[in-house]
Amino acid sequence: MRIIYNKWSVSLLGLGMILLFSDRVQAQQLEVTNAAPFTPINLITNVFLGEGVQVTNVTYDGPAISVGYFKNGAANVGLDRGVVMTTGRAVTQTENNITQYGVDAPGSQNTSFNNSSNVLDVDLNTIAAGSDINDVVRYTITFVPVSDTLRFRYAFASEEYPEYVCSKFNDIFGFFISGPGINGPYQGNAVNIAQIPGTTLPVTINNVNPGVVGNHATANIANCQGDLGSLAYSQYYNSNNGSGNYPVYDGITDVFTAEAIVIPCEEYTIRLVIADLGDSNYDSGVFLEAKSFGTGTVQAEAMAVTIDGAIAEDCEPGYVTFKLPAELDEDFVLDYNITGTAQNGVDYEPIPTDLVIPAGETELTVPIYAVQDGLTENRESIIFDVKLSQCNRENYTIYIDDAKLLPPPNLETEVALCEGESVQLQGNSPVVIPPPPSFVSTEEVRT
Repeated sequence: MRIIYNKWSVSLLGLGMILLFSDRVQAQQLEVTNAAPFTPINLITNVFLGEGVQVTNVTYDGPAISVGYFKNGAANVGLDRGVVMTTGRAVTQTENNITQYGVDAPGSQNTSFNNSSNVLDVDLNTIAAGSDINDVVRYTITFVPVSDTLRFRYAFASEEYPEYVCSKFNDIFGFFISGPGINGPYQGNAVNIAQIPGTTLPVTINNVNPGVVGNHATANIANCQGDLGSLAYSQYYNSNNGSGNYPVYDGITDVFTAEAIVIPCEEYTIRLVIADLGDSNYDSGVFLEAKSFGTGTVQAEAMAVTIDGAIAEDCEPGYVTFKLPAELDEDFVLDYNITGTAQNGVDYEPIPTDLVIPAGETELTVPIYAVQDGLTENRESIIFDVKLSQCNRENYTIYIDDAKLLPPPNLETEVALCEGESVQLQGNSPVVIPPPPSFVSTEEVRT
């Protein structure tokens, strides 16, 4: 199957709603699905992609059954939700009393499924060094970063742990990125950014393992020496062999961060590939964290208490909030201009032109108070022109309306009140009060 998706971009701003639940939520079992709407392309565009990238093309090569959406993975995978790519099945299926186990089975089961992929991959062939590769699954993503560092989080897992450590059955995967400023040994001068932290070693079964040679007949210490592998990184390995914990794989790595230095506003391509090595038996998988693929960027939002986004003179303020994706070690100077028909310091209280987000913090909220000037005016605007990244600026607008005060009630009869008493009045208001807002949310609510 070959699926191509063109011209899609990640929005850098969203006004949202936060739902809070007070009920205690207990750990839940890992779930995996590739039912609608989780098509191979949807898994990338709506699950994997985060902030700070504009994606122009996504291609999937491989069987649709080999990718899926997972959730409730925090306890055993280390990632709560995201996308799983596997050389077998993503979801367990039973037909004619025969069960083919997928990622969603416990570690006490085996997953060994030939997904019949006919995909070839030049770079995996290079890594395989003459061994056969099978069951290839691949995503190709073309994107433009808006900041200088691409990052995403992942974990690798395999049914070949621990028996096949230091053997020729060393299932392989890679994240191959190419583009301006990158000069590596793979197709298009790409480099593989699926590496053990602090090293240039790729994340493989023969590099990240329990630190001992497996008991399979083909396992040999020579396969874990030099450039072929290592037994020195067992601290990143977690056994799931024979357990009732999910996922199905007998071993899984810690969560790693793939990272690449990129040039903002230039186009790059990354290929996420996984394959069985040697034969199609015993599957492997890679878990990609939801919303983690991105470069990070400043976010901004303008909010007012009214439905139409306006504030009234001498009433409740509006707010503009600036956010960073993570804390910084030094103050972050915001790049913005204030324009609009309203005058800073005249129609609203003065707003500084040198705002910063202090070191160690991730956001700054600026209140906007409209001044009662006693004049009858048309609606006025305050426009924040904000630099969100090196290749993107956005405008955020708050409007100012004249104060609309309710006239005093016209009482037809005298009303006498004593201290502490109240009276109910009835009347018609000349001010039109809008109905309460309604909305439809398509976001998943997670508990």
